[in-house]
Amino acid sequence: MGNFNQQYRKLIAITLFVLIPAIVYAVSYDLFPLRTWNEYIVNRAPINVTAVPISSINKPLRVNREGSIGNSVLVPINAELSGRLSEIYVTEGQSVKAGQPLLQIQGTAISNDGESSSAAPKTGGALQAQDNYDIALKEFNRYQKLYEIGAIPRRQFDNAAARLQEAQASLNGGQNAVTSTNAVTTNGLATIKAPIDGIVSGIAINSEKMIQAGQQLMALGSGQEIDIVIHLDQNDLYLVHLGTSATIEVLNQVILGQVSSIYPEIEANQISSYMAHIKIKNNPESILKPGLAVNVGIDTSQAVTVLAVPNASIIKDEQDRYYIFIAANGKAVRQQISIGELIGDYREITSNIPQESMVIVGNIDQIKNGAAITIIQ
Repeated sequence: MGNFNQQYRKLIAITLFVLIPAIVYAVSYDLFPLRTWNEYIVNRAPINVTAVPISSINKPLRVNREGSIGNSVLVPINAELSGRLSEIYVTEGQSVKAGQPLLQIQGTAISNDGESSSAAPKTGGALQAQDNYDIALKEFNRYQKLYEIGAIPRRQFDNAAARLQEAQASLNGGQNAVTSTNAVTTNGLATIKAPIDGIVSGIAINSEKMIQAGQQLMALGSGQEIDIVIHLDQNDLYLVHLGTSATIEVLNQVILGQVSSIYPEIEANQISSYMAHIKIKNNPESILKPGLAVNVGIDTSQAVTVLAVPNASIIKDEQDRYYIFIAANGKAVRQQISIGELIGDYREITSNIPQESMVIVGNIDQIKNGAAITIIQ
């Protein structure tokens, strides 16, 4: 009897030794329903979430460029012929548009007895274009020598090249036309027009005074000592115009500005790009100094339609990857995305996602990929 009890105890011990680990293993893998019903229901019930469709919103179109601060460029306005300054149509500090009349000159010629007499300037528009070209050529040659020895910046040399190219184009056009659109027409009167948009400065003479051909009468510029300069491509000219607003980011500050002029850059006798000069509206504590690098954003007053989702629906992981959860067939499906600009409470999506997708925006911290969900209103 004692041996039987001893064998029975050994059998029970062996059975428990085998059975207990098996039970623990089964419970850990949900193979044996030892959890309470409450635990089972909580972990398996669908999660209530809110979801919204992907939105199409209007994104303000901006041109963002790196730029620099430089000295303001002044375009000189010279007398195209000798004579009497009969009219000045502008005042100091006035904003003018390209092609706007600036002043009028009554041309004179010297007679054999040394007296001056009123006459048409040379022979009309063709010779006037030639004079303009000669002046521009002399200026270009002088600036080229100065640039080669490092006496002037590249920007100033490029501006001289651009003026020479404009003068060459006017000369070529004048050879096939009877009159010039920039100079005189009748009774020896020459009207000089603004070659660019700008602000009038440095008016050097009053009306009714005698002047000489080539004499500087005024200048056009931004009206400031410094400008912000950025490069533009040909396509940018469809978006950026004179007077367009701009924001300048420099030294953790934002400064407002406005495009005041756009000049072509000449390389190998061709326009390679364009330089936009931005007039600043204020210079806080005079922090803007020539040579300082800046970031410029130009508002184009235009917009483009883009896909966007609520910014709160986006998850960022430790590898700086971005995800959203899409509701599909009662489950949360994780979708990696690439993002663009923040537009109010929405974030632009630059990756391809079907527009009919429903993006989960509520309880996203409680769901995992493939989790069962219920969309609530």
